[in-house]
Amino acid sequence: MLQRTIPIVTARPALAPWLPTQLSGQPDRVERVRVALESAVALALGHTPPGWLRELRLADGEAFVAVAPNLGHDSVESAEIAFDTLRHLLPDTDIYVGAARA
Repeated sequence: MLQRTIPIVTARPALAPWLPTQLSGQPDRVERVRVALESAVALALGHTPPGWLRELRLADGEAFVAVAPNLGHDSVESAEIAFDTLRHLLPDTDIYVGAARA
């Protein structure tokens, strides 16, 4: 009797449900920066990864962006794009880009 072998593949961790982006700072300025970030990511990647931007904080002299984890290569690309975009939009600002908690 011929027996079939069924390979066992490790499942990828499930993505957390999309969480709303946490925004902090002067509303008009935060919205302008958020739209610029979304546009830059969409243009560079050809799509906007769902839920990629978890947090955007703008304060005097500082900008902080948290990118969603578990997006694979899109997380790294999005973080690099966010940093470059913030560097051009907010000169003379300390910029921090990192991964959000899972």
